[in-house]
Amino acid sequence: MQTAPWAKRTIAAAAAVAACLVLGIGGMLALQHARAPQRDRYVLVNETGRHDYDLAFRMSLKLAEKKSGIENALVLLPELPPGRAIEEFAAELFSRLKIGARRNGRGILYLYSARENLLKIEVGYALEGDIPDMFCRQLEDAARTYMLSEVPQDFISELIITTSLRGMGSRGEGVAMERPAWLDAEFLSGGGGALVQGYARTLADYERAISRLPAARLEGFAPSADAAVSAARYLRSLEQGAGDPRLPLLTEGSRVFRAVVPRDAAQLRRIHAFLQAAVPHRLLYAGDFALLVPQPGGSNLPVVLRRGTDGLWYVDEAKAWTWFHRFEDEVEFHAKFPDNPFLPQLRALKLPGMDTAIYEHAATPVPPPYPFALDGAVEAAEDRIRTAPEDAPGYAALGDLYLFEMNWISRAIDAYEHARTLAPDRLAYRWRLMDLYLNASRADQSLAELKFLAEHSPGDRRTRDWYEFYRKAYSFAD
Repeated sequence: MQTAPWAKRTIAAAAAVAACLVLGIGGMLALQHARAPQRDRYVLVNETGRHDYDLAFRMSLKLAEKKSGIENALVLLPELPPGRAIEEFAAELFSRLKIGARRNGRGILYLYSARENLLKIEVGYALEGDIPDMFCRQLEDAARTYMLSEVPQDFISELIITTSLRGMGSRGEGVAMERPAWLDAEFLSGGGGALVQGYARTLADYERAISRLPAARLEGFAPSADAAVSAARYLRSLEQGAGDPRLPLLTEGSRVFRAVVPRDAAQLRRIHAFLQAAVPHRLLYAGDFALLVPQPGGSNLPVVLRRGTDGLWYVDEAKAWTWFHRFEDEVEFHAKFPDNPFLPQLRALKLPGMDTAIYEHAATPVPPPYPFALDGAVEAAEDRIRTAPEDAPGYAALGDLYLFEMNWISRAIDAYEHARTLAPDRLAYRWRLMDLYLNASRADQSLAELKFLAEHSPGDRRTRDWYEFYRKAYSFAD
């Protein structure tokens, strides 16, 4: 089978949020029996009732072990057993499941209980020198914030990656996540004063919460009439770990993106280090957009800038994530769509992986002139749906607004699922959902869409081969 070179590496991207095979047990009470239960090679126990991310979790833990030689195990509970402290229960599970036994004591257990919003990291004896208690406590404290965000699966992914890196001795890369300085309980509640896990926040909720953030010194990060100046200021903000969504040089949608997917200072500095390793950068121009291109072999993090009608250049973080794909295990980036405005120039530069777009059958919406009223655009799209509730393109348009302007994945998925329900044979909607599910770490749903596309595109050998590759890759036969 001929598989496109990027396809093999997409597994790691999907696995940026992942774990291992589910234990064949009928509830956590089974883990308290005198005899240890039968367990699979990779350990995932998820009793929360939400299983959208299980397949991605399995892959992530598998790849973490292959790369680090450390057995990672993840247990997600709706609540702790009555009368049990999380520290005590984690130690008991670690022992009963023999985490790390086949790796000479190199094992890590992540136990999270949703009702108490508590995380406990239990580390095997062979890793205690590389992963000290203080490092674990910092991550456990960070979990109390990140697990209440809209994308807790991203935190779990980062948790597995960061702790495994630390266990490998990579202290420079394995820096414990912290709660961003600007992010607090008031923000997570949307300004309502109460944390509600699973609450579906609206655009108005996020914009209200952003407006109520305490004052911060951000005057050095204004957009410029020179794209190179805006890019330099943005890079400096990454170097300083400035993750505040109010950064003036960000587009409005990118500010929402930062609120939906918060990142701490260490993560931003790591992005800056990747980009610095790929200097000198190039600036390409296509209409009202510019692209900061890292040197090949140095970084897979391009930066998209957008010129406003005010003549200023803003950084469009949402476009950087939606127009391009970054593979976790390589140092190049790839164009997702064949109508990417920079694709001809990137091909002329002979950058790796630009010979074809990832999604040859999908397209992007025409970006509106910027700035524009984002809330007004969302309201207009919703009004269209209310007027014509059976109009599949109306839902798709709303989904594209959430995706390409804000990279708000969960909202885009909701809209596109409605479009698919109304027009199940419209393959363009299936391609969009396949990509959305992949980026939301909902690997099983992404595979289901890819299977549908392969079955309904009999002349498309590439899509059929792609599906077969992924189906086998997620079989966990080893």
